[in-house]
Amino acid sequence: MQPLDLSLALKATDGDLDLLRDVVEAFLDEYPTLLAELGPALQTGDNATVQRASHTIKGTLRLFGNVPSKVFAERLEEMGAAGTLGNAMETFELLKQSLIALRQQLLDAMKNLVVG
Repeated sequence: MQPLDLSLALKATDGDLDLLRDVVEAFLDEYPTLLAELGPALQTGDNATVQRASHTIKGTLRLFGNVPSKVFAERLEEMGAAGTLGNAMETFELLKQSLIALRQQLLDAMKNLVVG
């Protein structure tokens, strides 16, 4: 796993800083809702919701490199697809914690982009 790499996201937005800011803001607004869906889905064994919500999180995270959150979201997506949610709560907790750290990294990086 690698640290946050905003150069990948900047490349994906064709160097458009405003678009990058919009993407980051949208992700920061959206991921708590997806986590709120994931928790109950894991508790009830709703594989389809686990797979979908994890896939959505992972899809945006790929813009930021191979960050830990992407790896955890990918694991949850695979668990949901395979219907094997046995130890998924542990992975969910790791995802939540890694997203807290990533959120701060993104906020710090975006401040630097504004200044730079």
